[in-house]
Amino acid sequence: MSTPPTTAATTSSSVPHSARAEPLQSHFTKLAQGPITTHLTDTNAIPILSTHPQPSSPSLSSLSSAFVQAHDTASRMGLGRPLRVTLATASGAAVIQTATVDEGGGGGGGEMLVGTVIAKADRLAEARMVSWGVEEVARRFQKSAAGDGL
Repeated sequence: MSTPPTTAATTSSSVPHSARAEPLQSHFTKLAQGPITTHLTDTNAIPILSTHPQPSSPSLSSLSSAFVQAHDTASRMGLGRPLRVTLATASGAAVIQTATVDEGGGGGGGEMLVGTVIAKADRLAEARMVSWGVEEVARRFQKSAAGDGL
């Protein structure tokens, strides 16, 4: 969390590599100003975009996997589709995780992306605003991956 974000978003093979994708990556990187880290994965915890210096770190993968499990459990219990989980730690960290589901897929059960924002607890309000930006990037990524453009 205390490591400043890298200057370019890290990408995996699922990111569309084109001139059109560059604004999306640039926007994602700009979301994480100061000591805020942003991370976007698929449901298998594979990094798509990240400002963390080690996007494939086991800690980030565990956070993403835990969110997917919580999402699945809440859905199975009939609690509705979870939108966001906020975690505050005793060490003063705040983690906000969001789900972005591509409803354009047939049957309404499209691909889910997990957005994670990590910040100091005293920056929770700013982290919430950044999480909304991460959700927007996730929606734009899904639209781009579906061939609908950015």
